[in-house]
Amino acid sequence: MASSKWTGIFAFLLGAGLGVAAGLLLAPKAGEELREDLADQLDEGARRVRAASRTVSRRAQQFAEQVQQNASDAADAAVRAASRKFSRS
Repeated sequence: MASSKWTGIFAFLLGAGLGVAAGLLLAPKAGEELREDLADQLDEGARRVRAASRTVSRRAQQFAEQVQQNASDAADAAVRAASRKFSRS
């Protein structure tokens, strides 16, 4: 499910980027002005990608820490349960 979600997001971003590029290339502007617009759009896109990657990285780190904490809690609970069982025997 998550893979499908990211595939959809990637496809949307790719389509949006291609649409912007096509719109700029077909716009009636001078070459220099068009190149500046393209450079600005590419810079903005790169900035957004960097921001999104930082967000994804931060969330992945938080998820990994939560998984690690849950595994540690489960292991501690198992050790406590085993000690109680063997101390009764």
